[in-house]
Amino acid sequence: MLFRRRCLFTALRLARRNLTTERKHEHIVLHPEVRQALHQRQPLVALESTIITHGMPMPENVTTALAVEEVVRSHGAIPATIAILDGKIKVGLTKEELCLLAQTPRDRVIKCSRRDLPLVVSRKMSGGTTVAGTMIIAHQVGIELFATGGIGGVHREGHVSLDVSADLTELGRTPVAVVCSGVKSILDIPRTLEYLETQGVCVTTLGSPGGVFPDFYTRDSGCKVQYDMADPQEAAELLRSWKELNLQSGVLIGVPLPEEFAADKEKIEEAIQEATADAKAKGIFGKEVTPFLLSAIAEITKGSSLKSNIALIKNNAKVAAEIAVARQKGPGMVPVEGGGVNKNTTKPLVVGASILDLSFKVNDQSRDMKLDGSTYSAIAKQAAGGVGRNIAEGIYKLHGDVNFISTVGNDQMGYSLLKMMHPALQRGVSVQENQATSLCSVMFDNLGDCKIILGNMEIHETITPETIHAHQKFFGQAPIIIMDSNISEQTMASILQQAEEHKIPVFFEPTDMFIAGKPFKLPPELRKNIRLIKPNINELKTIAEVITGETVEWKPDSKLPREQLLQHATSLIKMIDCHFNCIIATLGNHGVLLSYRQDADSDANLLLDLEKRGSPHCTRFYAAPQVENIVNVSGAGDSFCAGFISTLLQGRDLDHCVAAGFVAAERALQSESAVPSNYFPNPEAFERRYTQAVQSLKQYSI
Repeated sequence: MLFRRRCLFTALRLARRNLTTERKHEHIVLHPEVRQALHQRQPLVALESTIITHGMPMPENVTTALAVEEVVRSHGAIPATIAILDGKIKVGLTKEELCLLAQTPRDRVIKCSRRDLPLVVSRKMSGGTTVAGTMIIAHQVGIELFATGGIGGVHREGHVSLDVSADLTELGRTPVAVVCSGVKSILDIPRTLEYLETQGVCVTTLGSPGGVFPDFYTRDSGCKVQYDMADPQEAAELLRSWKELNLQSGVLIGVPLPEEFAADKEKIEEAIQEATADAKAKGIFGKEVTPFLLSAIAEITKGSSLKSNIALIKNNAKVAAEIAVARQKGPGMVPVEGGGVNKNTTKPLVVGASILDLSFKVNDQSRDMKLDGSTYSAIAKQAAGGVGRNIAEGIYKLHGDVNFISTVGNDQMGYSLLKMMHPALQRGVSVQENQATSLCSVMFDNLGDCKIILGNMEIHETITPETIHAHQKFFGQAPIIIMDSNISEQTMASILQQAEEHKIPVFFEPTDMFIAGKPFKLPPELRKNIRLIKPNINELKTIAEVITGETVEWKPDSKLPREQLLQHATSLIKMIDCHFNCIIATLGNHGVLLSYRQDADSDANLLLDLEKRGSPHCTRFYAAPQVENIVNVSGAGDSFCAGFISTLLQGRDLDHCVAAGFVAAERALQSESAVPSNYFPNPEAFERRYTQAVQSLKQYSI
């Protein structure tokens, strides 16, 4: 009885707490992506909105705000721009909301600090949040990291006017870490730093040896602080200790803007003096002073200060995202599914489809399935899918880390799909407004044979060259790029241009016979970095026809006897092998036919070589091992791809790469989902298993 009473008391207490929380946040609307990120403890970066409403003119305010959000995403975190629209505090804006806010006349949008929030909410007005206003809201919803341009401070002659920004007192009482380029140059920086010390704020620089404190437009304010951090990892450690100490005050991290965008200090000071005098003459005071001065300085400097402003905001967003990601990961480790840790820092890049898979398997044994409008009893399952997504997840679990560029819709299916993805896979996944998440419905008969596939792939057209450009950093980290054929030819061209610029080999997964030829319609010089492909027999025919311009009369059939199938596949391969380092032709349950440059027999790394082309090829057939207890066939090919690539990147020979592919595919065949939740407990167990599998490989030279 006592135990029951305690349970009841605990339940009532939790219910009251939840009710209090809901009341506390009833004026706050979380974007679904932000809500999910908070729930799953993904890296988040808060962004202010006065940059949109008061900080910059149109159209720079819109383009910069969108670019800053994309910078945060491309570095692995989720942006949460905070603003007030019609009395509702929004944490995370849609593109439409952001544009609406930017286009609202300034006399109808309020610059909101702590003092303004109650009035703006009660009167159902709109507002852009200052540093102080953004900190308050970020803290209330649980976001600890915030990126901005520069904070407010003690105004020049503030010791006389007592004009001191609310940002400083907010930093003293609200536990949010603010990444910025120091204090705005228009302010009294020495007095501002003294005030922050009085408020008990931990002030440090990042990447500024000696603790030289930046002053917004320039890298050196003439002031120093006591501490400097070398990199985002060290900053993440600082924040970890800060949270554990529960000091209830903020942290200020000063990041100097990139040197190439730094302004001339003398010219900026002259512009500040001129703008300040103009503000006095026009009777500008209070919270209108800062936006007036920034606008005036931009005009006086003929736009150069605005360029510096945009550059430093983007840089601060990048640094904040890197800190947020490092904060989540912990010191120096890359988590691997199953508890292992892989210290490999290379991150293969995958670009392709994310799809929500719905499968229906008829369990009515009394009749054959016919597509005639009849109703059949079936078992329905939902899983994360998409060739690109499956390969990315497989590589993440087998290799240690991966970058993935894809897209989902801003709908329930999209958030269901995101929920099934590991946070590491979400760094480059964008959520598209007014787009339906890609859905694939697969119907199997009672024998497990696929009868029909229905899908909508239109959303993948929103992966554009601009998307690729926004994730340029991913290319610098990639030893290989994997792309599937769901993306547009224009986007493929952009990927291949980046591949050539960074000298990265490309692995092409054709996905479907009807779209397998896409990249080979591009000019030969553009597609030359495609060094490896993995088609099935139907896709191989399509690729051969597109590259050669010849029609192949033979109709592929994977159910042909093995010898006949190998004969046809080999003839197709010989039509195109000079264009690639390696062709992995999958032949269903027969196995794989591997055509590869001859010198790769002794050094498999040559499969990634970009220089030598047209080398003589060897062709070898590997029979598929027998697999017991097959549950699902939808992701076996993608897991083979992940196993092959992960092992190739370890520098193993071709037999080991193929064995690893078969081992990963076997795990997928025995899993309910396209990619197993856990291939092996750790990378060492995977290596032991595929090393053993090499001994039982059945291979034949063709």
